[in-house]
Amino acid sequence: MNRTKIPLIIISSIGILFSLVLLNEALPQETAEQLYEAALFKKEAEGDLEGAAQLFQRIIAEHSEKRMICAKAQYQLGISYEKLGLKKAEQAYQKVVDNYPEQAEMVRLAKQKLSRLLEAKTFLEKGDKQLRMRKVFTGHPRDFIGASSPDGRYLSTVDWETGDLAIKEIPTGKLRRLTHKGTWEESLEYAFLSIWSPDGKRLAYSWLNEENFFDLRIIGLDESEPRNLYRNKEKSFVQPFDWSPDGKYILAGLGKQQSVTQIATISVLDGSVQVLKEGLINSGLYLADGNFIIYDFVSLAQESRGNDIALLPVQGGEEIPLVKHPAHDFPLGWDSNGERLLFMSDRTGNMDIWALEVQDGKPQGKAYLVKKNMGRISPLGFTEDGSLYYEIDTSMEDVYTATLDLEKNSLLALPSRAERLFIGANLSPDFSPDGKYFAYISKRTFGPGLFEPLAICILSLESGKKRELFPDLEHMRFIRWSADGKNFFSFGFDKKGLKGLYSVDAQTGETDLILKCKISEEFIPEIDVFPDGKKIVYKKYKRGKAGTGSIMSIRVRDIQSGKEKEIYHKQNAWESHHVALSPDGEWIAFEDRVPLWNLNVIKVTGGEPRELCRMKSGESLTSFDWRPDSREIFFTKWIKGKKLTQLWRLSLEGEEPQRIELPIRVMREFCFHPDGKRIAFSAAYREAEVWVMENLLLLKKVEKIFK
Repeated sequence: MNRTKIPLIIISSIGILFSLVLLNEALPQETAEQLYEAALFKKEAEGDLEGAAQLFQRIIAEHSEKRMICAKAQYQLGISYEKLGLKKAEQAYQKVVDNYPEQAEMVRLAKQKLSRLLEAKTFLEKGDKQLRMRKVFTGHPRDFIGASSPDGRYLSTVDWETGDLAIKEIPTGKLRRLTHKGTWEESLEYAFLSIWSPDGKRLAYSWLNEENFFDLRIIGLDESEPRNLYRNKEKSFVQPFDWSPDGKYILAGLGKQQSVTQIATISVLDGSVQVLKEGLINSGLYLADGNFIIYDFVSLAQESRGNDIALLPVQGGEEIPLVKHPAHDFPLGWDSNGERLLFMSDRTGNMDIWALEVQDGKPQGKAYLVKKNMGRISPLGFTEDGSLYYEIDTSMEDVYTATLDLEKNSLLALPSRAERLFIGANLSPDFSPDGKYFAYISKRTFGPGLFEPLAICILSLESGKKRELFPDLEHMRFIRWSADGKNFFSFGFDKKGLKGLYSVDAQTGETDLILKCKISEEFIPEIDVFPDGKKIVYKKYKRGKAGTGSIMSIRVRDIQSGKEKEIYHKQNAWESHHVALSPDGEWIAFEDRVPLWNLNVIKVTGGEPRELCRMKSGESLTSFDWRPDSREIFFTKWIKGKKLTQLWRLSLEGEEPQRIELPIRVMREFCFHPDGKRIAFSAAYREAEVWVMENLLLLKKVEKIFK
């Protein structure tokens, strides 16, 4: 039996093998293009660098006639080796140059990589531990609210001449619009925050739409395939944080009033949303494998006023704390191997760059300092070669006091800065009704977050002593004393995003919402208080639809009952900021644009406004206040192209304005002391710089390759 069966088994096996060989020859072989796409998927989506390297090697070995694909595969092989920390990376890049000289673009890229590795090798051999930094641009902070492209060639931004999404070429500064919405007169819509896709071919960006809430949109770098990805009026603010490594999802923050209360993934294919976490979230990033995100959030613990950083699985699971500290901590990104988290922290009193080793989603040891004294830094992103682009806000704003010589229309002495310790971010000065105190808002942390602690500083003009209040508000636009000096009025919003006019206790800092405003629709730029303390007057704007402007309303409100009377109403109004009540309680002064700036007064009982003066083209009103005798208004005027702001006095009787000699740059928020001689104001200039930091991610990677 056994002797007859064995040959049959052998024969059957040979037959099966022969059939498989024939079948294999009949099946179509994988093309070089198919193998290349599979290798890229392994490398970028699955994070399997070794598996990807094997496929790239197969392409080179099996499809040598496909010169372009082989050159790309050889280049990608070098990238895979580099990320794995292998010395073979240098050899792989050199083979692109040696073996495929006719593939000009790939040779150029390979030479760039070789140059970078050579520079890194020299960096190590010389023992140079200094990070290399250079300035790229200087401009207004609003010009740098985007991100750097993966190849470091562009910076996404907004062209504020029209509000369109644009890209700025590095280093020439040449600007190109990607959207074309028309002029501000045609549309009040505008682009806001933006991020790049991993391949650098698309941008995701938030866009304020015709209904005055934010969409999330996508557009190609070549302006192709623009589309609206996410639109939800209930979540009126959306901020793109990061693009998943495989390009299929966008990590975004959702919330209201430019305040994020959820972090979610949004599908690039169909716009579907998966909420991952709720809380007061500032930013988020994908890990290289796309399976985890890191994000920073406002800690509500009593011992902390700062931001902590946590890690979260995208597909669900427990949150893993990474950085927990009373300071403000914000993630910058991961090194190329995903083993080290770089983050910013103000735990030393300044904003510094720190690092934390992480393995398997768990922190290893303590965080260590990498670079001190970064200033008011906002990261713009890492490029493929590990360079960090970032913005430094060099703006300065401070409050000053001075004394006028009204007979000579000049100052008795140079203005004196009120804040001595925390200079550069102080605003909204106001004297108490009895003239004994001087108050202002002071910002105390300069990080990239929206949650900067705001202090109300109260300075005794008699003793010079200062005390501080920290109201439980995330934003305060201004402060104004109540008539009895027991409270302040401020427009802002709290940690829950509740927006409106608040009363702040001048002793305890406790807050009380007295007038709620609709998110993204209404805001109050200024108020003033009646002498009897029972009423306030305020200017309110309700944003209209695109092309119609806003609705301006000046109202008098009874504080106790909440009853209101509208004094002035205007459709299709430009948004201006100021309103001031005469000390005798008879007149209301306000500015408007028609289209030139003008200064008007109206009786508190209503009626037709009276224009006192009108600016010329290129001039704008920046603030004004009544002299205590109620007979004159002093106003500050900015002229385009001029560095210094001018101070003028204007009689209610309509006489020609007189200029006060006051050499101050960009003066705003002017106010009088009750004595009619002392004044206060804020002076500010807005400026920012874009820098690039090289070698930040380099050292650890290069040590692996060359040591």
